[in-house]
Amino acid sequence: MRFRVEKLIRDGLPPMMREQGLTVFCHRLGDAEFLTALKAKLLEEAEEVAVATADDLLEELADVSEVLMALIAAAGLSPEAVEAARLAKRAQRGGFEGRVYNRAVAGESGTPGIAYYLTRPDQYPPLTEDGAPLDPLASKPSDS
Repeated sequence: MRFRVEKLIRDGLPPMMREQGLTVFCHRLGDAEFLTALKAKLLEEAEEVAVATADDLLEELADVSEVLMALIAAAGLSPEAVEAARLAKRAQRGGFEGRVYNRAVAGESGTPGIAYYLTRPDQYPPLTEDGAPLDPLASKPSDS
């Protein structure tokens, strides 16, 4: 039996898989492919964090950290540069200690703040004034 995998894996896995009697079809990625694969791996690991139980959270966060460190290096950055950017962003916008959860925003059309949300309808779907999802079909003329 053969299975498609198509993802970045840790360096030590192919020998371990071979010890288990598997044939591993793998190759070394070039720089651009590696960056793309690391970004995909970061999303994969973040999804695992999102569904992790309390018992598994530490291990899943360690995986995210490993991928993040590899991505930092592959992008030609340093952990210190990322930390400096994190601290600058924190100084400007704050952290997450306040546990602030934004349910919605409202504003007048044409204002700079609302323009941000209007350009990202998939990320920020428009709502009616009472907070219900806006029905995109309701505003279209009928064919009758």
